[in-house]
Amino acid sequence: MKFLSLYLFSLLQTSAFASLNPLVIKGSKFFDSVTGEQFYFKGINYQPRTGATSKIQDPLADEVGCKRDAKIFAELKINSIRVYETDSSLNHDVCMKTLEDAGVYVMIDVPTPFYSVNREDPSWDIDMLNSHKLKVKEFSKYKNVVAFIIGNEVTNSKLNTPASAFIKAALRDIKTYLKSIKVSIPVGYVDNDDEDIRLSLISYFNCGDDQNARADFYGINTYRWCGPNATFKSSSFDKMIEPFKNYSIPSIITEFGCIGDEPRKFNEFKSILGPDMENISSGGLVYEYSQEENNYGLVKVSYGNSDIEKLKDLENLKNVLSSINPKGIKMNNYNPSNKISDCPPISDNWKVSKNLPPSPSEEACSCMIDSLSCNLDSEFSISDSSKAKSLGDTLSYICASISCSDVSHNTEKGEYGDFSFCNPVQRSAWILNANYINQKKQNSTCQFNNFKTEIINSPKNKDITQCNKLNNSVNNDPKSDNSNSTEGDSNNDDEGSNNNDGGSKNSDEGSSTSTKSSNQSNSQKYYTLNLALSTIVITALFCGVVY
Repeated sequence: MKFLSLYLFSLLQTSAFASLNPLVIKGSKFFDSVTGEQFYFKGINYQPRTGATSKIQDPLADEVGCKRDAKIFAELKINSIRVYETDSSLNHDVCMKTLEDAGVYVMIDVPTPFYSVNREDPSWDIDMLNSHKLKVKEFSKYKNVVAFIIGNEVTNSKLNTPASAFIKAALRDIKTYLKSIKVSIPVGYVDNDDEDIRLSLISYFNCGDDQNARADFYGINTYRWCGPNATFKSSSFDKMIEPFKNYSIPSIITEFGCIGDEPRKFNEFKSILGPDMENISSGGLVYEYSQEENNYGLVKVSYGNSDIEKLKDLENLKNVLSSINPKGIKMNNYNPSNKISDCPPISDNWKVSKNLPPSPSEEACSCMIDSLSCNLDSEFSISDSSKAKSLGDTLSYICASISCSDVSHNTEKGEYGDFSFCNPVQRSAWILNANYINQKKQNSTCQFNNFKTEIINSPKNKDITQCNKLNNSVNNDPKSDNSNSTEGDSNNDDEGSNNNDGGSKNSDEGSSTSTKSSNQSNSQKYYTLNLALSTIVITALFCGVVY
């Protein structure tokens, strides 16, 4: 049995926190590597947003807030928090040390508001890869970082399953990068407990021959358990956990805490960490710590302010946590035999094949750009929405008449263009050039009214066919990125982004709907062009010109 070593630490529930021991994953469970005791997450989702003014709301950069909240964590005797939104360019030393001293370690969601896989217009490109590497590199230096989450509820219905292919590509590349820098922090995925697709998702992220493309753990955001009289069976928690009985990696309830009837009693924690589930799951995290617009909070706090107001749910959670102490199994007595999952078949509810998008290559994209005879003007900016829309309309028109397969994808067939991983501006330039070549390089076919282009009579690279042979950028050092402070407001105020910042939950049908607050945490940086490029794929498929 090959163990996955983690640089994280278990929490000793004493009056003072003693030295923390490294954990290992064995089969579908976490263990304390020193004592051999099974480890369970007893945690809270942590993303205070009130009072935050930055575009990326990073609670782990709020030193006052961390010191304020660590006292509450110690009072509750929790051992973990999950943080949805962080800024890799900021310093997190004080907060991470404060949390470590309090016996708390941290699950970090990797995407940011400006770089993430958008569920409606999915892609995995060189800019997202670089941003994700910056995030994991920044937080991997802290020994109390327990895990990275590569995506949160990205595919949340049968209508957007293709997005999962790009999340799995991101998972593969980030795990590969972490191994290249000798970091053994697990990377997992979190779903929204949607009945139509949950079984496919659970299988998909644990299938395939490439270990790097399989999740190290799987999270479930579930709001089935509502009201003080709900039980393990009446809430259908028994059905929710059933697929994980024979799962080969750990499962964690990464969000729970329905607010259908208040005050919340958190009795589901007794099932998660009790006889109902302690042999299947590795614990859970309550949603959420701070009171925000969605009214799920345990306390009222404000960014940068030491004041705190305890709310009624806090004491209820404290009482439940003090009453549960799962024992689990000793590591030496545990001999897992569960196998990896079979990949889900293509169906009306699942449009993703086994083939994954390629790893992005900055060299290949630069090579491709250097081969173009018609390119966007160097001053073209995606921040000008009118020009971006005009470009998008032009691209849709072009790809209805010529093949744009080199920059397009079809997840159902598992087909991905040679430059489909380039960023949307680069892919747009490829399409303009393809049209220019198809029109026999007539100057007028590289001239447009609402955005500027340039004609290159003698491109640097004479042979574009050599570009896709260049190495990918997965193991390269990430480049520093200032877009977190310079980009415009994040987009997609509906449900189109990979929502990572928590928000309003609807438990009418027993699951999280992922309808988030107005500050979307995972909107796509290049949303206008990505929408156009997504439209190209759909248009081309119907017209029969791409595949």
